[in-house]
Amino acid sequence: MRLLYIIFLFLIVSCATISEMNVEKGTFQTIKPPNIYGNERYLTNESNSIISYNANIGKNKTIPLPGITNERTSCDKYDLLNNEYKEFCVQKTPANINYRLIENTLGIQFNKTIKNYYDIYFGWGVGVQNQPYGFLMLGYNGKLFEVGGAGFWGLTINKASYEGMWYFYHGGTFAESEVKNLEYAKFKDVTIFHSYGGAVAHASFFWEKFALNYAVSITNPWLVNELPASASDDAYISFWFPALLMQDIGISYTPNKIKYRLGINQITGVKFPEQYFGISLQMAYMW
Repeated sequence: MRLLYIIFLFLIVSCATISEMNVEKGTFQTIKPPNIYGNERYLTNESNSIISYNANIGKNKTIPLPGITNERTSCDKYDLLNNEYKEFCVQKTPANINYRLIENTLGIQFNKTIKNYYDIYFGWGVGVQNQPYGFLMLGYNGKLFEVGGAGFWGLTINKASYEGMWYFYHGGTFAESEVKNLEYAKFKDVTIFHSYGGAVAHASFFWEKFALNYAVSITNPWLVNELPASASDDAYISFWFPALLMQDIGISYTPNKIKYRLGINQITGVKFPEQYFGISLQMAYMW
């Protein structure tokens, strides 16, 4: 029995791999969140559909993100020979991180809503804005105004440039193990496939064929907890990418089943003071 325990412990230690990175500086490409505005009209039918074509226009911007640090983390390396734990950790250090915001985007989106007798609607939608995304909607749609919200999640491919100290530990043999923690990793314009997600709240006021709309969304554009640290290995990072806050106010005109919308959006963040502006355009067919 003791022999089996030793063999099991040997397998755990020999196969263990712990890899973490202190990102000292980096710039991560980011696109704007999906253009989700609600219905912007009074829904007269129980089932309604919209297909829209969206565009965002502006100048690409590099957004500094102050206050980000690599938090101190620790793990244990077990030395079988001396029967003791040895600490292996990533120290708390500042991280100079930037978002490279890509303003000019084109997209297509479809959403379907179902409305009940009490003017409550539920909906879902899918779209493509550089890469695919999906969302769920819930809200109230009255004769004069609408309020609602949505949650969205998507996949995207962005470029990233970053560098920092890479700490990694590979379990060794039965009697000893190896720690190597002095390798500096540096990457430029690496293409990374990752997810993003967030939520949006919106309100619209109707007047004949016109509607005034306001939407605010909060998005985490990089839902990742590890980054490439070598040609074959990924490393855990000890900071969480900060969220972006986007506000969009626009006016729409719907003469029949075609809707035209023009808006102005502002992007800022929860932890940084700068503001960045752009233009949003939408043409939609509704039935």
